[in-house]
Amino acid sequence: MLHKILLLVFVFASLAVPQNYKGVENCQMCHSGPLRSFPGFSSWEATLHSQIHLPPSATTMKGNYTQTVSMGASYGNATVTFRVDGSNYFIQLNPASGSMVEYQVVFTYGGGWKQRYLVKIGDSYYMPPVQWNLNKYKDNSSGGWVSYNPQNWFTSTGALKPIDNTFRTKSWDKNCAGCHVVPGTNTNTVNKVVNGSDTSWVYGWANSNSVKNIVVGCESCHGHTTGFAGGGHANPLTGLSYDRKLEVCAQCHFRGKSNAGTHEYPYDEATGKVFQPGETLANYIIEAPGLWPDGKSSKQHHQQSQDYKFSAHFSESSGMTCVTCHDPHQETAFPHQLKEDFNSMTPGVGCVKCHADKAAETNGRNNHSKHLQAMSQCANCHMTHTAVTAKAYDISSHAFTVIRPSATLDLATSTNGMINTCAAACHRNGQGTRGFGPNFGITDASLTNWAEATDIALADTLWRYYQIMYNIVGIKQESNTTPETFTLAQNYPNPFNPTTTIKFAVAKDAKVRLEIYSVDGQLVNVLVNQQMSAGSYSAQWDAKSITGLTVPSGIYLYRLTADNAVVMTKKMVLMK
Repeated sequence: MLHKILLLVFVFASLAVPQNYKGVENCQMCHSGPLRSFPGFSSWEATLHSQIHLPPSATTMKGNYTQTVSMGASYGNATVTFRVDGSNYFIQLNPASGSMVEYQVVFTYGGGWKQRYLVKIGDSYYMPPVQWNLNKYKDNSSGGWVSYNPQNWFTSTGALKPIDNTFRTKSWDKNCAGCHVVPGTNTNTVNKVVNGSDTSWVYGWANSNSVKNIVVGCESCHGHTTGFAGGGHANPLTGLSYDRKLEVCAQCHFRGKSNAGTHEYPYDEATGKVFQPGETLANYIIEAPGLWPDGKSSKQHHQQSQDYKFSAHFSESSGMTCVTCHDPHQETAFPHQLKEDFNSMTPGVGCVKCHADKAAETNGRNNHSKHLQAMSQCANCHMTHTAVTAKAYDISSHAFTVIRPSATLDLATSTNGMINTCAAACHRNGQGTRGFGPNFGITDASLTNWAEATDIALADTLWRYYQIMYNIVGIKQESNTTPETFTLAQNYPNPFNPTTTIKFAVAKDAKVRLEIYSVDGQLVNVLVNQQMSAGSYSAQWDAKSITGLTVPSGIYLYRLTADNAVVMTKKMVLMK
């Protein structure tokens, strides 16, 4: 009994700490109308940040609630159904055997590309195993249900899992809340509650958990009123360093865990502190982005800040940050709160402001044998769609790098293969969310597996076209005289910038690979990967990675293998 009393005192004390985050209601008092660059409170309320969680209503609930959602054979074909009673919405979990369990929806969760829901069990919130996929971004003219993490709720036989400590580790409070609310306090905003043998997590947000603050609000980005990120009260973010500015958005648009691995949002378990804009984000997180086998290309969602670090835009001298392109305070005429039409080829607009020479080149490619102008918009190729959260093609990589079709060929033996831009953007885009183009008989709405034979064949076709289209330097046969041995010559010139030639000899028919590695052993590019007949050959390297990124100056290794046996490895120097 004494332990329980002490527990209650601890929880009460932690919740009774004065809240130094005041909530959006406090900001609204002075910022209801436009002020300098801020368009007004009602404009912000139209953004998805302010609508990340909403009370359920006929307007906010997006799905078709007359339908049944199957969890699939892997979960005993258990199902989820729905019940609507006036303005109240209920989610019904139907196990393969046993009684149905029903939970009331207390908040929506998203609604741009997809929508999930929150139910409350005890003092914590949880996401039921269903997701409504809208037709397109903010277009709910049609849609469909998919299961979402059914393993959290059902066993492989379709039985409901017990509400135990393992189940409670999947709560929204423990894993999501830190990026979805205005915190209540700067410390101990999330509490681990132990009651006997039961452990749960409860997150407290601003203004006593008011509905208006279960959002990404003003203080989420600007900090609380007693600890603003910069000097003064108004617009304090402008004085931050380049990295700290990027981290205002990166605090949520990253993939990883808190610094001790407990939560999936920034948090310092040792001090109980939440991240405060202007501080160093690295002190609050462990980065763990979900990447394709090249180790650079985005495979999962909410990691745009990690993508961006692979981009040439990531530069203190350029000063480009998220708000260069996106308006955080209001909906705009363009998707994703973009400030301009970044697909436009109009001089001085969007990407063309800095890349006018590329726009001029692209506009010239408008005959039937090359890409149509509508397919050559910047984002189609430089912001590759990826596979995430039961909805394919809804997230764009922010590395701004074209992933060549050769990447799919070169990394075909890796788990689930390797995505490529040409196929993801146009030629294998089953949902048609971007461009259009011949799919050569391959229509697959899932982007999870790129090692299928059809994908390899498509990548081979696209790579041949890509080499012709973009003048990719190929392999040149110097002589068909049969050499006595396999050899690898020193590249020339060496040092080089930006192109060098590598000669090699093939003594007999063999599967030949010519690979480039960094000095720490990371695969950079594959110049040759094919069956070759005896002869002498040369290949050129243009200082690009397998994903098309320009690599930095330094020492690189190049290696020749024949039938999986290493022939020779040599060094070369890229000097810019």
